[in-house]
Amino acid sequence: MAPRVGVSRQTINAIETGKFDPSLPVAFRLARLFDLKIEELFLDEQ
Repeated sequence: MAPRVGVSRQTINAIETGKFDPSLPVAFRLARLFDLKIEELFLDEQ
């Protein structure tokens, strides 16, 4: 997944664990990768 989004595996791991918030361009690439709206990908569940 990381190469398809243009980031490192460490960046993907940091996003998944909540240690890092992706830049807007990376967030949009992730949403496109999963065929989701950006809001669906990054819902705040608090």
